[in-house]
Amino acid sequence: MNKKFSTFLVGALLAGGIFSANAQTETNLTTVAEKGYYYVLKAHANNAQVPYDESWSVAVSGTNLVPEMDFDEVSKANAWKATAVKVNGQTIGFTFVNANGVALRFDKNGKFTTKASAVKYDTFTHASSKIYAVDKTGQAITDKYLVQKDNSYELGADGTSAKFYTLPTVTLNKTQLEAPLETGFSITIGKTKYDKNTGDKLVWDGAYELEGNVFTGKLTPKTITEGIMLQREDGKYIVLTSATWGTLSNSLQAGDAKAGYKFAAMSEAQIKAAKSETILAKTFTITQPNALSNQPLEVVAVDGDNKYELMVATVDGVNYLTTGAADNDLNADAELVGQASYTNNYDPDTKKTTENTYVIFGDGNDVDYAIFNDAVWNISKTTKEGTLVAGPSCGETWVPAAQVATDYPEGQWLYAGGSAFVNRESGEVEYIAGLRKVEGKELTFSVDGTFYTFVQAGVPGNTTVGYLNGTNDSFLKEAFHIGTPIKATKDTVYLAKDEKGALYLSDDKAEAVEFRMTKEVFTDDAKSSDLIRHYTWYKSSKTQNGWAQDTLNLSQYFVTEAATGLVLTYDDKNDKYVLAKDGEQDAIIFKNKAADLYNMVQNLYAEKETNEGGEFVNMVYGYYGEHKNNPSFCAATKLYGAHNSAELKKSDFAYKFIANDLFTLTKVEAGQHVSGIEGDTIKIFRNIDNNYVLYESGKLLADANGDAIEGFLAIQNFLDPKYADKNAAMYVDGAAGLDTWRPEYMLVLDGKKVDAQNDLCSICGKPECEHSHVSRGYVEGRYLVNLVDSAEVANRKDCVFQNYNGDKYYRLGFVHAKHVGDSLVIASSNDTLNLTGNDFGKMNVCEFAFHYVDKAREAFTIETAYSAARATKEDVLLGKAEVEGELMSSVKGWVKFHNGIPVVTKEGAEAEVFNLELTDETPTANEEVAVSEVSVVAVDGAVVVKGAAGKTVAISNILGQTIANTVIASDNETIAVPAGIVVVAVEGEEAVKAIVR
Repeated sequence: MNKKFSTFLVGALLAGGIFSANAQTETNLTTVAEKGYYYVLKAHANNAQVPYDESWSVAVSGTNLVPEMDFDEVSKANAWKATAVKVNGQTIGFTFVNANGVALRFDKNGKFTTKASAVKYDTFTHASSKIYAVDKTGQAITDKYLVQKDNSYELGADGTSAKFYTLPTVTLNKTQLEAPLETGFSITIGKTKYDKNTGDKLVWDGAYELEGNVFTGKLTPKTITEGIMLQREDGKYIVLTSATWGTLSNSLQAGDAKAGYKFAAMSEAQIKAAKSETILAKTFTITQPNALSNQPLEVVAVDGDNKYELMVATVDGVNYLTTGAADNDLNADAELVGQASYTNNYDPDTKKTTENTYVIFGDGNDVDYAIFNDAVWNISKTTKEGTLVAGPSCGETWVPAAQVATDYPEGQWLYAGGSAFVNRESGEVEYIAGLRKVEGKELTFSVDGTFYTFVQAGVPGNTTVGYLNGTNDSFLKEAFHIGTPIKATKDTVYLAKDEKGALYLSDDKAEAVEFRMTKEVFTDDAKSSDLIRHYTWYKSSKTQNGWAQDTLNLSQYFVTEAATGLVLTYDDKNDKYVLAKDGEQDAIIFKNKAADLYNMVQNLYAEKETNEGGEFVNMVYGYYGEHKNNPSFCAATKLYGAHNSAELKKSDFAYKFIANDLFTLTKVEAGQHVSGIEGDTIKIFRNIDNNYVLYESGKLLADANGDAIEGFLAIQNFLDPKYADKNAAMYVDGAAGLDTWRPEYMLVLDGKKVDAQNDLCSICGKPECEHSHVSRGYVEGRYLVNLVDSAEVANRKDCVFQNYNGDKYYRLGFVHAKHVGDSLVIASSNDTLNLTGNDFGKMNVCEFAFHYVDKAREAFTIETAYSAARATKEDVLLGKAEVEGELMSSVKGWVKFHNGIPVVTKEGAEAEVFNLELTDETPTANEEVAVSEVSVVAVDGAVVVKGAAGKTVAISNILGQTIANTVIASDNETIAVPAGIVVVAVEGEEAVKAIVR
């Protein structure tokens, strides 16, 4: 109840500045802190020729601490309350909060700040007429005291003195009495008790059950010539009558001529008809004391010089509402003038009081801010000028609703104690002091004619919603077009690339660049995180200390052209975005503005967070309530489409309102890489001449007789008769990323496929028993690999070539290996290559991706690893890897020709362009790989199905549309089909693909 009382005073009495500064009384910090007073803090330079009581007051204006130049007024901005900070029961200093709920706090440079993340100094003391910041032990920091500059205050050592002045007592006028309930107020009459925790103070002890209480319900103040009358909701007016409570004659102060009278409620007609001697008073004064937080209202019935103070007298257990004498004369303690005299009879020695009455403004007056605990809020405010929404922008909170995404963190707020609300995303703090309920509107409140509406938008916690719509990482497997919508025409323009490689905006989606997303990963030794977290402390009713933590989780992405690997990068010189190979590429956060619309935000500074042991945990930005100097979204930038120049540009601030800053991500249906060929048998040839085919030749490794058992990858013209009997077929084994935007494959000769099976038991010799177990299936054969390891480790000169510039090209060869699960085990070295993950940063030398280079999606380059770095024993000891030989990183490479020999280069521009076709030829000595005796061969305009007489054959295209479905009579049946890729399913056999020309 005291909270409601003090909040009302802040909201209603200080509005507009209503106190005369010259009526203030100088006091000291300890007094105002102990009594919970608000006070005016006056501070000016020592050489100023102005008396203290007329000097500048310290006030908050926006986000600045300034000298208040209107000397004669006190306002919300310059009325301060002090609270003692205690350590081990001893006061080390004081914190200060003004009537708007803004704390006196300074950053590390001594500049005033309203941003919690920047706070360095927030505890102070008053010594030698100066306001000093204090350290953790309470010692004054001698060069950090409040200093007046030309138009501001900061912490320094320039010689500024300061004094405190208490606020004067105020008699409330009609407007102030109407403020609590918009057109009136209510009061609650209660009792006091001694509270040992507050040091000889009387505090609220609950409402009375009263005889003769006519002060019920809403009271409306009516101004007449003589003063203020109080009208009830039933239309009757409250008056003080000459009737007395006879039972109180021995209970009130002896000789008190103004004690013991009854109040009554009368209609206007009844008042006019009543005899003058029966009504002692019909007007009232209600006075607010200067001890704002701890003292009650003084309610006095007035008739000229006669003043009757409302009080409660208890006789034989019955509480009677009556009157006593009002204290209206000045006395030795000026702070008591205008205070309710019925609390002044308390004796701290005996801990007793003879008059135990306490009047406060009643329920419905002010808001208990605890209702905002444990919830996420959208906030709007309405004035005569219209309605605005609370947005995240630092320095400009209230903006049109169209600028704020209220479904996402940028438009959501958490209650942070006092009158402070903190934006869930930016960390911006908004103080909304003096909220009062509006009748009939549950979550709409008023402050001085402004209405604030709160809508619960959820509950705080741990969330990813608001960033790529909270999706999982499935989009990393896709390619996208990036577009920016034009609201006026309902069209979308896309990022496209011209012949010279320059980006521009095009309305032709066919010209759109295909992009992919790669997460930015932050590492520290062996630990890594691909998340940035933002923690915000908020008030909670569910925790022991009253605080809890909200966490936003977001990721940053590098946006890369799928075709070239070039990264979207800002070109400072030309003020636009380009696709670049080198340079500082800024990672991008896709921040939701709607379900499928994003701001593309960059330059969000994050720093490493460590645990108590100093170990890396994750990346963080923008703490609220912590002494961390992390800029948040307020300091970040964002992309926008400059439609007038058809270019992609950058704005200075992420929250700055700017047109064309919304983007769409549209999934590319057709991928940039060859997919779906795992399990097939293929031939690979040069795209410009399909007679030049890749095959195995030469001697990489020989047996004891000198016969080749492993050979190099070679290429020859198979029209040459001497290569007529060569077999160019290769089996395609699956590797990493088969269901992603870039599947990777391994190429095998002499493959042997073994299915999972029960091993024979070593105990009983049976294939199935309680001791037996199932062995994993595998493929064993000669796998194609980049021979960089052989060239460098085994010092094989025949595995590497070098040009005149010193560039190295590594040959490729087929080595014996076994593919088990996610591993490829090399027979000669027993090295194990991990086949999980399809990031080019960790691509193995045995993995190949086929990247399309034409719109028809037929021709491709072959991507692989140029070289690979593997973990050493030292890396394992340092915790950077789990096992020796683990792939740490790799350099991307492409297959090219060097003097007619296939090699791997690290220059993408040198890559050879290939094509492939499915074949029914068996890779050398690869009978086990064939699934049956049935075969399918593609010829011009048809497929030939062999070994399937009497079986049903179904043929469909890649869209699943049926082309043929028939029972064939011959073991060599030709079926006409259109050109393209077709899927042939023979009854009882696995479906196969064929490319028909």
